[in-house]
Amino acid sequence: MNLLPRLFWNNAWKIRFFFGFIALFIFFLTIQYFTLSYTSPFLVDTMTIRASSILINVITPDEKTMVEGSAIIGKATVVVMRGCEGVEVMLMLIAAVIAFPAGIRYKIFGIIAGTLIIYIFNLLRIAGLYYTIRYRPDLFDMMHIYAGQTLIILLFLILFIFWVSGIEHNPPSNR
Repeated sequence: MNLLPRLFWNNAWKIRFFFGFIALFIFFLTIQYFTLSYTSPFLVDTMTIRASSILINVITPDEKTMVEGSAIIGKATVVVMRGCEGVEVMLMLIAAVIAFPAGIRYKIFGIIAGTLIIYIFNLLRIAGLYYTIRYRPDLFDMMHIYAGQTLIILLFLILFIFWVSGIEHNPPSNR
């Protein structure tokens, strides 16, 4: 047997996972795009901006932040835009978990736990950006563009690897 067909057949479930993940992720992003006008007010305004303001006030009550539009205003101001709510990373995790060959209970656990962890991390990231503007505004671009975005994607990878390692998984036989 040639190397390429053998390589394909020996890794067929991995290839199906990869293309299934890509297809699901694109599908979920498409749904998100077409439902933004309905979901954004809840996901961005309520679940992200208001929740981040509450978190900042819990951590440091003296900040007395409040929400005005898409801004968290206190002793500093951070504007939270669409795309900062972490939904894309959550959709990436959901697509990866659904595409991976595992039992439904493992998938439900992976989706719920992973989404919750990403959500909490994102709220902490936004609070961190508020404090960065407040105390070290010169570091804002680096913290927002490089550190924050990189860390949330690494968090997705770590969560997915951790989830996969906890699964009693026997890859399907392809022979």
